[in-house]
Amino acid sequence: MKQLYNYFFLSVLALNMVSCTEEVQTPPYMGYEYFPDTVGHYVTYRVDSIWTDDAFNRKDTFIFKMKEYTESKFLDNENRWSQRLERFKTDTNLDFVFNDISDVWFATRTAERAEKIEENVRYVKLIFPLAEDEQWNGNAFNTLEDFGIDYKMYNVHQPFTDTLTGITFDSTVTVLQIDRQPIFDYRIKVVEVYAKHIGLVYKYYYNVNWQKDGNPPVDVLYGAQYKYHYLEHGYE
Repeated sequence: MKQLYNYFFLSVLALNMVSCTEEVQTPPYMGYEYFPDTVGHYVTYRVDSIWTDDAFNRKDTFIFKMKEYTESKFLDNENRWSQRLERFKTDTNLDFVFNDISDVWFATRTAERAEKIEENVRYVKLIFPLAEDEQWNGNAFNTLEDFGIDYKMYNVHQPFTDTLTGITFDSTVTVLQIDRQPIFDYRIKVVEVYAKHIGLVYKYYYNVNWQKDGNPPVDVLYGAQYKYHYLEHGYE
């Protein structure tokens, strides 16, 4: 009887240990929903851009709409499912009527990362699972390492409000791609925000130079800056 009791006790203990082990090994939430890859998915943005060149006394401001549409899926040269992204742009007027395709980009979401090809340059936009303060080489597949290789995500699964549109997203992740001022008269900064089930909802790009020019010298500003502001998304 004592041996039977000991056997029963050890069996229960073993089952409890297995149960605890299974709880510890529960896989983390990956966050794939922040980078949708469903055919038919689209997002539209308001884009505010400023192009400055003091040397020619020019400061041009453009406001237009951009639409990014997941047109289809295909197997890339590494036999991975990828997406063809068709991009449409409006004129810079109040009608905001989309014209024909302005360009075609591509995206690939794997188990470990989300890649995007923009203007024939491949970037690693996110890595999975999403985690606060996680860093990675966003330019691992291009030649832009001089512009910064350590992408960093923060505010993971946190709300975000676009101050221009007033739209609030319940769950987002912010990626600081670069914030560098290698010399005192030049700065580049790029930030992207991704929302769950939508994808990119905000982007800030700032790439500006200052130069001393003339006699006496004056600061001459030239460069570009723009912002993407989410407007709507859906499926077609």
